[in-house]
Amino acid sequence: MKKYIALILSCMLLVAQCSLVSASETEQYEMVEMNNDDIFTTSSQEEVAPCLLYIANIYTSIIKISSNQVGIRAETVCSETVKSITVTYTLQKWNGSQWVRVASKTASASNVAQTVKSYTITGVSSGKYRTKATASVTGYNGYTESLTGYSGSITI
Repeated sequence: MKKYIALILSCMLLVAQCSLVSASETEQYEMVEMNNDDIFTTSSQEEVAPCLLYIANIYTSIIKISSNQVGIRAETVCSETVKSITVTYTLQKWNGSQWVRVASKTASASNVAQTVKSYTITGVSSGKYRTKATASVTGYNGYTESLTGYSGSITI
């Protein structure tokens, strides 16, 4: 008798799963491969996008170390060795309407292709924080460019 009840319950479970799958498949999408990318080329010309010679990217992060201390980190990566990289590392706090600077440090490096710095900031109060890093890179030809990166936010 127990085998029959188990079999019936298994069948009911199988039928219930099938009905859930068919209910979620009511929307259908069609994906068609494009022969050319003209629409992307046209739309990207209308947008403002930075065109950088040296800076490949800026990676930023923030972590909570304790109830009154956070750690921030930023890495600037260049496509080649440059004359100098100057980065301003900033801790920002959300005041309810905008991000405001809480603390910042500036560091420079010469004849490098990347920089990485980490800082700990003590004395933070409860609130929402993020990291901002602004890198200014100068090549050997004298050309200078800048890029700013932001981390996600954390709540203390």
